[in-house]
Amino acid sequence: MPVDFLASVVLDGPQVIPYWDRIKEHGLTVLPIVGSIAAAKYYFRGASNTWERDMHGKVYIVTGGTSGVGAVLAYELALKGAQLVLLTRRTNDLWLAEYIEDLREKTNNPLIYAEECDLNSLYSVRKFATKWLDNQPPRRLDGVICCAAESIPRNSQRQITVDGVEKQIGINYLGHFHLLTLLEPSLKVQPPDRDVRVLIATCSSQNLGDVDLEDLLWENKRYPVSQPWKLYGSSKLLLGLFAKHYQKILMAHERKDQAPCNVRINMVNPGIVRSPSTRRFISMGSLWGLLLYVLMFPIWWILLKSCSQGAQTFYFGLFAPIIMKLEGGNILQECKINTKVRKELLDESLQEKVYHNTTELIKKLETQSARERNKNKTPEQLKREKDEKLKQQRDLNVKPKSDEELEQKLKSLRSQIGLGMGGATTTTKNASGTVEELPLFPDDEALKTAKEARHSSGSSKPATGSSSSKSSAGKRKTKKT
Repeated sequence: MPVDFLASVVLDGPQVIPYWDRIKEHGLTVLPIVGSIAAAKYYFRGASNTWERDMHGKVYIVTGGTSGVGAVLAYELALKGAQLVLLTRRTNDLWLAEYIEDLREKTNNPLIYAEECDLNSLYSVRKFATKWLDNQPPRRLDGVICCAAESIPRNSQRQITVDGVEKQIGINYLGHFHLLTLLEPSLKVQPPDRDVRVLIATCSSQNLGDVDLEDLLWENKRYPVSQPWKLYGSSKLLLGLFAKHYQKILMAHERKDQAPCNVRINMVNPGIVRSPSTRRFISMGSLWGLLLYVLMFPIWWILLKSCSQGAQTFYFGLFAPIIMKLEGGNILQECKINTKVRKELLDESLQEKVYHNTTELIKKLETQSARERNKNKTPEQLKREKDEKLKQQRDLNVKPKSDEELEQKLKSLRSQIGLGMGGATTTTKNASGTVEELPLFPDDEALKTAKEARHSSGSSKPATGSSSSKSSAGKRKTKKT
């Protein structure tokens, strides 16, 4: 027992400690080394969050929630009772199903779901956002946590997204830009008593990037194979410019209830974390690099944060009450607000230009992508889409988006209530004899016209019937005679 051992040390002296002689001999050399390692580890672990907040019933969208810091955040929020919507590249994945099921069991929280939203494709992002916004009743949203990122290792060739954009720029910046701007209506309509917080992961590598308004997406510049971190840093710098301007747009929005804006967007720098993306970057994506990473793991263990330690500043951004008292667009680092930022992040004119140029680029890319998809569609797909569109146009539960859809829904409603096309109750004849359709919601003049037409047709029938009966009677009389 430890108590008995300690008692023996106190009563009998330190001689009872195993290897005491060796400890006395080498202690003066070993203890400073051990102490230095412990001090370094304590320093590099970073600050810890001290705030707490009740998360039961709150709904968060999380990108990158299946690995690294995002997975730790998902676990912690689920443990606190929050409902999570994890955005993943695909949902028909056995590993993903097991991951969510395991997360539900560990946290005793069944409100964890996955929805398909591939940041590698602008079309996939739009499909998810459209589905989210079209949901009836409207879905609750307490925040969006953007942790997904792509880090290309050194000496790798240029990689592109589905839309033909360099992958680091496309996923880290363009995908999140598109997602958050499409979710703008959902962010704006949240009740005023709800704290809506958007956190976007950034990195100190933004100091290595730059902004070129003429070539934001690195389409014309030569790809730096030996320095891919330049694009990674540029993507994070662009995210910072976007976050600041997007926050201004939300703050300028006038709510119908005249309540102040309750959405705060902030950038979070978790530090250098031993995440899968960091491991891939250090190992340069090669087997020999991975072996070197494993051999040097004690050094990485001391100098780099664990994913749990890297998540502390995210907790600060989600839990700290001071976040909602500030305007937003800040960089959070080591559980505090970092006031030393690049000069570009303070240039409002540059922020607006970046936002406008990116919006135009996305429109262009989506148009090109739509043309390519239409070219590659099979006849079966075209027929299926046509049938689905016609079904949606006739669905009375879906709000019409055009006059054509409204007319289709009115025709469908007429047929359902017995006022189908060509029926006696829906058509009338005017003075010229032309058949006119009675509207679904007729006014007084239309009703008067229909009534007169009905009376005129009714008065003609008896006359016809009378002459007909007279003729029949005359024939019978002649025959009898």
